[in-house]
Order: sequence, then structure tokens, then C-alpha cells
Amino acid sequence: MAGRAADDRPSGCWPGLAVALWAVLVAGCAAHRPAVEADVLPKRDATLSELERMLAERSEVEAYRALVTFQASRGGRSGSVKGTVRYTPPKTFEVHGLDPLGRDLFVLSAEGEHVTLRRDDAAPALVGADLIESGLAPWVGPIRVADVLLVLGASHGVAVDPLEVVALERGEERYTLYVLVVDGGRARLERKILFERTRFLPVSEEWFDSDGSRRIRVEFDRYREVRGTWRPFLVSALSESGSLRIEFHELAVDPS
Repeated sequence: MAGRAADDRPSGCWPGLAVALWAVLVAGCAAHRPAVEADVLPKRDATLSELERMLAERSEVEAYRALVTFQASRGGRSGSVKGTVRYTPPKTFEVHGLDPLGRDLFVLSAEGEHVTLRRDDAAPALVGADLIESGLAPWVGPIRVADVLLVLGASHGVAVDPLEVVALERGEERYTLYVLVVDGGRARLERKILFERTRFLPVSEEWFDSDGSRRIRVEFDRYREVRGTWRPFLVSALSESGSLRIEFHELAVDPS
């Protein structure tokens, strides 16, 4: 194992909006190159420094729009909804849940720590992730809003702060990156990331609580190349609050 020390409510969508957006995104479908199966590509080796450099090069994510399906389940309850996601760097998400006619069911906006949920009725907007934990239940299912935002952010790729303590374990099939933090004078595991060994794309990422228990595990699959960047088009998460699956149908870099 190798390591290093730390050096007013929005306007609703008219029925044709979803169709128009679908047409725009499908027009860019030719630019999406499906991933070659990892087992037909040669395995590569990398040092910790090389892996960190690759992650740094992938850390900048352009603005984009995507068509997605959210599915969630917990304790026998489940739900799903189709919608759109718009991302604006560095940390702004706008998620629209849509009915079959393309009209807004809800709009979830997050700009850093500021989170707002606007619904299709005349009810006032809910502000703050703690206040809207069950706000998506009528459409998406019993899932925490914080988990939705975490998984969307994780789909952008793994980020490692230069000040974090990391260690690399090289395996025959996977590389494992351990991210440690100093807590009470002692180092503890905060995250664990698995990479495949062809392009070193993340396979999974796990977050741990201070007592060492796993808080959430996110898995990445169906990678496709979009404008020179490999993006997972299927992201699944499992935690005590339930399971969440976000499937990207189309994704287009936003020129605006």
C-alpha cells in the first residue's frame, strides 16, 4: 500500500418542453461514445501520484443538461419519476420532476448548501434540506434529498483535496483509494473508492461515519464518453435511508 501525508416559484413546463428538450439531447447522441467493456482493454498500472493527476484533470465539470429517471425504495415502498437535471459550475443543480405531459411536478434547486423545493401546488417553497427530507416522497419515493444531491455530485467523478491524506492499494482487478481525515488527533477512514484498471474510472465510492460504520455506498456503471470525458450513465446508491438509482438517458453540454 502506498500513501502520502497531507501537503417566486418557477414557471411551469409547457407540454412540449420535454419533447423539445428530448429532441435537443438526442441530437447530441452521436457524440456519446459507449464505453468499451473493461475486460477487452489491457490493464494498466499507475502510481498514487499518477492516479491523483488523472483525478485532478477530470475534476472540472462543464455545465450540462440531462434527461434522467429517479428510482428509490425503502422498506417495501418505492417510487420513480422522470425529469431533467441542469448543472451549472461550480455547485448548482436544478432538478425538475415531470409528469407525462412534460409539466413540472416539483423543482429542486441546490446552490451549495442552499436547497429549495418548489411544488406544483400553491404551497410555499420549502427551504433547507432538513425541512424537505420527505418532500419528494409523492414522486420519487422515501429518499433523503441530501442523498439525491450527493449522488448527483458523485456522478461527476472522484475529487480528492490536496490536503487530504490518501493511501493506494493495488489489486489485480481493482485499485482502492483510501481517503483519511484527522479526527481527535487520530486518522480515520472517511471514504473508500474503487477503480477499474483500464481507464481508472471509479467503480464505487463509500462514505464512512466517525465510528467507522458505512454511511452510503455509490456505484457507477454504463460509462459513455461525452466530449472527451467518461461519464457514468447509471449511478446507484445504498444507505440506511434506502436505495436510489439515477439513470441518465441523454446528456448534453450546455453552451449557455
